[in-house]
Amino acid sequence: MILLYCRLVSRIPDPFITNIAFRDDPRVHLHFADGSKFLDETEDGFYQVIIQDSSDPFTWNDKGEKVELPSNTLYSKEHFRNIERSLSSDGIFNFQAETFNIESDLEGIVDWRKQAIDVGFENARYGSISISTYPTGQIGFLLCEKSVTSCSTPEEVNERYTSMLKNGRETSYYHPKLQQSSFDLPLWVEKRIYQNESKTISSEM
Repeated sequence: MILLYCRLVSRIPDPFITNIAFRDDPRVHLHFADGSKFLDETEDGFYQVIIQDSSDPFTWNDKGEKVELPSNTLYSKEHFRNIERSLSSDGIFNFQAETFNIESDLEGIVDWRKQAIDVGFENARYGSISISTYPTGQIGFLLCEKSVTSCSTPEEVNERYTSMLKNGRETSYYHPKLQQSSFDLPLWVEKRIYQNESKTISSEM
């Protein structure tokens, strides 16, 4: 798995990344580098999962004009194509996809989903998350699957969660029902994102 984590405020390593528990896992390798260039040099089919938690790709200036930010390259078609190439045949790409409550963000969601399908992902679903500290209190992600059977089944998710609890790894926010329901969107949002196509109904999560 690869996690592309973008910090544009500072060039020094983020304390959150350098101090979390998994950094001591011998299987983990941290690379502080240009994520787009890193993927350029990745061999085909190397990863099973790529998670991209990047900062916003654009903003607006005082004149109301759209301004592209440096992280916009992580939302380009070329970058998506590189991600699809770098994933195994059952690979998954999950990335930060803004809020549907801001019109310009919703336009981006529609465009990014189409872009993911265009570069070869078999399915791309928008999921919603409630985050009180984020503008509008809602943010989302796009889960892009190279195969509709890529994701875990509900039974596998529940089994994993039960195992977590047995091992003392309780959560205060996450539980399986929250994961499953995140793809249930307000009707006007679902119509806008999926438009006239039939939404893929999957038993996977």
